[in-house]
Amino acid sequence: MSVNIIRVSGNIAKEPLHRSKLITFLIRQGLPNLLVVSALPEIHLLVWESIDQVFYSGADSEFIASQCSQIWQEHTGTGPSPQFVKETEKLSNLLKGIYLTGDYSPALKDAVLSQGEVLSALIFGEQLRQDGKEADFLHPSELGLRASEDFGNATFTGVSPEKINLLDPSVVWVLPGSFGITNGGKIARAGKSAADYTAAFLVAESGTERLILWGAGKAFYAADHSIVPEAGIITRLTYAEASELAYFDHFSLHPRTVEPLIRKHIPIHLLNPEGDDFELVTIINTENFVSPRVVKSVACTDDISVLKLNGPGVGLKPGILARITGKLAEASVNIKSVITSQVSINILLDSKSGSQARTVAAELGFTAVNEIELLEDVSLVAIVGHGMQSNYGISATLFGAVAQNRINVILSGSGASDLVSYLLVNTSDRDKSVRAIYRAFFEN
Repeated sequence: MSVNIIRVSGNIAKEPLHRSKLITFLIRQGLPNLLVVSALPEIHLLVWESIDQVFYSGADSEFIASQCSQIWQEHTGTGPSPQFVKETEKLSNLLKGIYLTGDYSPALKDAVLSQGEVLSALIFGEQLRQDGKEADFLHPSELGLRASEDFGNATFTGVSPEKINLLDPSVVWVLPGSFGITNGGKIARAGKSAADYTAAFLVAESGTERLILWGAGKAFYAADHSIVPEAGIITRLTYAEASELAYFDHFSLHPRTVEPLIRKHIPIHLLNPEGDDFELVTIINTENFVSPRVVKSVACTDDISVLKLNGPGVGLKPGILARITGKLAEASVNIKSVITSQVSINILLDSKSGSQARTVAAELGFTAVNEIELLEDVSLVAIVGHGMQSNYGISATLFGAVAQNRINVILSGSGASDLVSYLLVNTSDRDKSVRAIYRAFFEN
């Protein structure tokens, strides 16, 4: 039996009309429905604030219970269910354990954060029941969803397809979305906003025909709508294009979502939850569709910093890049990209990792490096779309757009992939850069 596996944003719990539309859609399918949900924003915030607070004044179990109960009541209008109370107590006990033992390991962090998703899934299930649809909570362990022990960045390694395909079709099953169970029985999260990846893995392993993303929080537009309000929806993307765009601030797709789907050529369908026909807004699949203008989106992010290792002997001294990347890996610092020349190694990192990376580099004591520099207050602006290496003039248009608007380019990169070229600019020039590049590619 086939199953509908639908990724649903935690924000839907706040929108009765959207829930009503979702129920209408589910009824029309006539199949077992498995909803993979992320944490409600207010519960996610409460969990993070509780983690911070525990290091100052301990775990206030009564406060946590009171806050969770209040959130339940705000969304359901009733008192908390026994299961919700039990899971709230579990959250309190986990926080109390951190306070008493001083242990805040990655594994324990995953256990705490996953409780926010569990509580959110219970709330959403209760809302569906109040809306007239039979619904039940489903824990990842009940599906045998297994994950590696890379806590905070786990990879899903297995699930029981039989358990998915035997789900009761009369019930809407609500699964908390970003974690699995390790072979040692611990909870391991696949990362922030990883419910997309979870749903994709379940789709691939169960033989489902498509992954449905219901009302993605941030749709795939040709540019950030807050910068270019007139930018249109991108209707067709390849897996690679979608993955590239997922790294930027104004799209809400986990970068690993496509990973389980590629081999089986399973498409991702982003549906419009507003209308009555639930139209397909964007389809993501293997089809290598090259847009007539090549570029499909102008993307940007401020979550960037650059570690620069400068010196006249950088290009001559072997092993510098290997040593610094190895040490950054040991320090759990993720590298976004590397751009090198004979006199400089430029390592692109997220904004929070810059200071730590500079400290690591300084401790290595490179003799060929006479300056270690950290660039902050910078933004990454990219053009994304297949066909850049087979269509002339793309780079000329890109650089011409920023040059005509007197925008200074700090770094640039292209050629590593057929689908992306990017510029590093001062954050103060980000919006101007996006608008200029959008006009050059989409309005001329």
